[in-house]
Amino acid sequence: MTVFADRPELQEKVSRMLAEVPERLAGASDVAVLAYGGELPSEALLHCVSRLSRSYRVLVVLPERGSSQVPELLRAGALGFIGDNCDEQEFHDALAIVARGAVYVASGSRAALTGVTASAPAEPPAQQVLTRREQEVLSWIADGYTHSQAARRMGLSGATVDTYVKRIRAKLEVRNKAELTRKAIELGIVRREPLLAAA
Repeated sequence: MTVFADRPELQEKVSRMLAEVPERLAGASDVAVLAYGGELPSEALLHCVSRLSRSYRVLVVLPERGSSQVPELLRAGALGFIGDNCDEQEFHDALAIVARGAVYVASGSRAALTGVTASAPAEPPAQQVLTRREQEVLSWIADGYTHSQAARRMGLSGATVDTYVKRIRAKLEVRNKAELTRKAIELGIVRREPLLAAA
């Protein structure tokens, strides 16, 4: 695991929590923790996430005031978001989920991710947009499973799951897995509660 921080005290806090990481996470070498305390301009933060996400699965530690940046950071390639006041358990939970390739959003950041403005048209309920089977496929994909892993768990062929994913992308007008995962969170289609941190 690699740590990048814009403030020395954040570097120290994250390094201390990493020193206590459970054995099951010791092999998560493809995770980068980017601890942001507000010292960098937001454009620089987005650039860092974009660059890091080419080689790592990125977990961002943000101050509460930075939660409005979560949608942009998700589009830039980050997979996890926790507050800079998180405790060790939440940090380890987030790390485990991001290491699997799934998305973790702390409760304080969810409003920024799922909030809609008053002028935005209301989203139709997920049940009207996607079939039950499409919702099931989306939940597995949003939980970090590959198409073939989802197919095995659902008792389907990989080609069938690929077809479902193509339909889901067309219906939700998304291009990649990050957007697909974001949409799943917005629609409330997630497989297991640990993907979203408890308040």
